[in-house]
Amino acid sequence: MPVTTDFISNKLQVRSNYGMVEGKEVIKSKTYSNLKETAVDDDIYAVAEALAGLQAPTMEEVFKIETTLLIPGV
Repeated sequence: MPVTTDFISNKLQVRSNYGMVEGKEVIKSKTYSNLKETAVDDDIYAVAEALAGLQAPTMEEVFKIETTLLIPGV
């Protein structure tokens, strides 16, 4: 049975390192929604770097979160 897919959404998540607080490393994330389905990974990363450049904490990781519906064939 073939499975088809239906695009739902793309999100960009940037995780930033706020340094050590009371002996623990503090990492916070910020998620940006409504990325275009056609957005290229290089462009998404460039946007993440630009956003991180506006913030004081150091950017640790960048995630592209894709949500896709899997539809079973009939």
